[in-house]
Amino acid sequence: MTAVLVDAAEPLLAGHFPGFAIFPGVCLIECAHRAARTALVRYAGDDPVELVGIEVARFLYPVFPGDRVDTEVTVEPVHRGEVEDGWRCPARLTVGDQLAAIVRLRYTYLSKEGVGRD
Repeated sequence: MTAVLVDAAEPLLAGHFPGFAIFPGVCLIECAHRAARTALVRYAGDDPVELVGIEVARFLYPVFPGDRVDTEVTVEPVHRGEVEDGWRCPARLTVGDQLAAIVRLRYTYLSKEGVGRD
């Protein structure tokens, strides 16, 4: 589990939304991504992995300045036939006892054919 404290001085909060600051959903996805990358080290080792999809992103509870966001991620191998093709990483993001978001990310090896950067 990882935790992020939403700093009230964060500049992006000023425009999201003026007069009623809420931590943006894209930032919650980034929290899930960082937690997933940390968890994937056990599975991928030194092989680079790449985020290839956001399969689910549901925002259920607002996150405000000063809130602590706890992110819990699991790693599920994805197989195409007999071959491991990557991982799904479901994440639950909570503020206290409130479920703030559910995110499911999909990763693959950067070196897989047809995936990655040239």
